[in-house]
Amino acid sequence: MDIHVNRNGQGFGPYESNEAKSLYARGNIAATDLVWHDGMTEWQTARQLFGERPIPSVAPPIAPPHPVPPRQAPPVPGFEAPRSSYANQTAVPDMQLQSPPKLHWALVLLFGVLSFGIFIAVWAFVQSTWVRKINPQSNATNYLIGYVALAVVGAVMGEADSSATQGLGVLLQLASYVLFYCGYYSMRRSMIDYFNKVEPIGLQLSGVMLFFFSVLYLQHHMTRIAEWKKTGNITPQ
Repeated sequence: MDIHVNRNGQGFGPYESNEAKSLYARGNIAATDLVWHDGMTEWQTARQLFGERPIPSVAPPIAPPHPVPPRQAPPVPGFEAPRSSYANQTAVPDMQLQSPPKLHWALVLLFGVLSFGIFIAVWAFVQSTWVRKINPQSNATNYLIGYVALAVVGAVMGEADSSATQGLGVLLQLASYVLFYCGYYSMRRSMIDYFNKVEPIGLQLSGVMLFFFSVLYLQHHMTRIAEWKKTGNITPQ
């Protein structure tokens, strides 16, 4: 039984079953790598196919993976087989393109406090820009632009002498918060779709936590994903 391995769009193998299990046990095949063999209806993670990797008492040397062979695994439902070029937008993007902004949420909060909230507003656009890379149809950035525009105009109108103008300013500021949360729930949906279908890591994002902590909560998970892409290990949620 030949087993094909795919890591962030790059194919390896095929390997015989025993050889693939040996590579997995030694760490050449990461637990989050996608694997497939004849008879499977969709790609699975190596952990799903082989189970938990035993922890060796002494770390063995890691040999480089086999070069990519001319033939590739045929496409199966739920995943597209890797291609020789990323020019086609439907191909899986490379690791660098997918890697999210990595900054501890506590630092985002600290910089936000020191800058009177300006850093957090800017960082929201950093997050939405990355989400657009994994979902080109994301409208999160547009929502955030609307949020900033209405918040600024509402604040200016709130300083007017006319009570009617001040009331309109309050309404605009309330509308700006609606757009802000529309942007963040849009990012939440894009991340859940991507990291449970294209690169399945079982990502779960709480809607309640997102409502109360928005930028900080999403950044916590983005940092987790960035660490996973660097090390191959995902920390608990």
